[in-house]
Amino acid sequence: MAYSNKPMRRSALIGPWGVGAIVPFPNDESLMIAGLDMWRYNDPSAFLIKDERLQRRLGVQELRWPPDFRENNADPQNCFLRIPAVRFPTWHYCPYCGSMEKATLYQQQPECDCYPWKNGRTCNPAHRYKRKLIPERFVIICPNGHIDDFPVAEWVHFDSGHTYNPDTCKIRRSTGGASASLSGVYYECTCGAKRSIGDAKKRGNWERFGYRCKGAKPWLGISEDTENPCTSKPEEMQIVLRGATNVWFADTRSSIYIPTDEDQANKKILAILEKSYETVSASRVNGEWNRAFINMLADMNHVDRDKLFEAFLKREAGLNGLPDVNEEMSEDAYRLAEYNVLTRSSGSDAQHFHAQNYPISWYDPIISKYFKSISLVHKLQETRAFVGFSRVEPREMPISERKKTLRLGNENWLPAIQVQGEGIFFEFNKEAIENWGKQPNVLNRIRNLQQAYKKSNFGTKTTGELRPEFLLIHTFAHLIINQLSFECGYGSSSIRERIYCEKTSNEYGMYGVLIYTASGDSEGSLGGLVRQGEKNRIEDTICDAIRNAAWCSSDPVCIQSLGQGPESLNLAACHNCALLPETCCENGNRLLDRGVVIGDLDDSTIGFFSDLRDL
Repeated sequence: MAYSNKPMRRSALIGPWGVGAIVPFPNDESLMIAGLDMWRYNDPSAFLIKDERLQRRLGVQELRWPPDFRENNADPQNCFLRIPAVRFPTWHYCPYCGSMEKATLYQQQPECDCYPWKNGRTCNPAHRYKRKLIPERFVIICPNGHIDDFPVAEWVHFDSGHTYNPDTCKIRRSTGGASASLSGVYYECTCGAKRSIGDAKKRGNWERFGYRCKGAKPWLGISEDTENPCTSKPEEMQIVLRGATNVWFADTRSSIYIPTDEDQANKKILAILEKSYETVSASRVNGEWNRAFINMLADMNHVDRDKLFEAFLKREAGLNGLPDVNEEMSEDAYRLAEYNVLTRSSGSDAQHFHAQNYPISWYDPIISKYFKSISLVHKLQETRAFVGFSRVEPREMPISERKKTLRLGNENWLPAIQVQGEGIFFEFNKEAIENWGKQPNVLNRIRNLQQAYKKSNFGTKTTGELRPEFLLIHTFAHLIINQLSFECGYGSSSIRERIYCEKTSNEYGMYGVLIYTASGDSEGSLGGLVRQGEKNRIEDTICDAIRNAAWCSSDPVCIQSLGQGPESLNLAACHNCALLPETCCENGNRLLDRGVVIGDLDDSTIGFFSDLRDL
């Protein structure tokens, strides 16, 4: 590509940026991450991520780390790897004279010939330099995922009596006047045509203009798709700032590694399998396993030869204890296997997962009525894969369709990252939470939220009612993350939630939440989170979280809210009480309500934890 290198963390390519996202860089440069067809690996095997369960879920053969820059002496085969990008928006303007120029997707940042002076006290020509143009602030996005430049030339000449000639017409951008809104931004052509961009927002003007989506996919090098024309209507197109939050919504899927064998007596064999499978597989001769090599490993580690050989055969055949997984299964069905592992003691220090489960009787009786057990997850591994994106609104799509937005070719891999961490898993008392969720006052409390959910983009395809049990577990997760961040020193943005509860149905009977750290740096596994989950510590943390939630600095406005936040998908939840950094929340800080946790001003019995608020 025709531009200089720009630094970026490889984990940022999973979120908050990725393929199709506009990335702002210093010095007024705006680039869009190119499709996966353009990502180059000298040796892809050096970047592979092994997570068989997630690979089956996404229907891909490989998951790969994004390429990263490496020094020559570190890895000569993979040095100077880069993530390609294209220049977007292509319309640019000069901040001094307002002159506009349309670049291509692949050229250097354009410059203006107006020659501003470096030193205002001299007119020495040696002090002159060209000013780099600034990308236009406005773009057009389509609900079907397309994005295009604002049609500056077409718009300024529309219904003006002038005809646009690209050879003679020069457009100038200007701002000013009495208004600081969009109506104060003007485009003016040398032919005499002039129009404000604010007019494009007026009802009916855009429809009269007759603009149709071209199906542009700049990240794939497509300026107009004539073979598959877009079906979006002109009124569905949106004019937005290039940095607006609705320009790009990432669709990432994550997976917690779970032990791949139910028999905990074979921990040694599993450890050998995970450590040596690739090496032993590479030593095969004519496709046959090297039995002598496997026997040597068995003798060195003091395990049965036949059992170790059988484990290698099962891993090769895909019969290593992994549950049946496919692209069509629901997210709740996919998480059921994780839930079953988290609700008991599983794994070991030799594996990528180690959890110790304690019955609630082990803890202080003050919390015994609310939970069934608590698991301390000393070690976990999370894989996050980027499967696609949407624009305008976060839209639900089948995984197979979502992946098509990332490339033109037929390669079968997706970018992903893998992080280590620790956590605490809360298993709720099933009988207590289900009885609470059936209470008329609880159902009446969330009625407005249920209606808003059905009308929202999150719930348009659902058939059942939003469950109070999900609201409770989700809100509890936010409150406990805030409290844990305060008590154990982790930044709140480095703690995440993973909810095991269905939003509208109860097919699997899951009632739990995993609070965990999974950060790409050392903050992901400092040990403080697990320590906070120990006996005589977690009880105080839970009680303090509930007491702190009893009053918000925005009350009584917050607690009496009938709907706030995006699409009114929150009740009593604001930035002063229950909202978190969006990297922590699986639902974009939606579907939250303190009322189901601690009750409201008129009826405290609505709150599942209301008995703890006054302790």
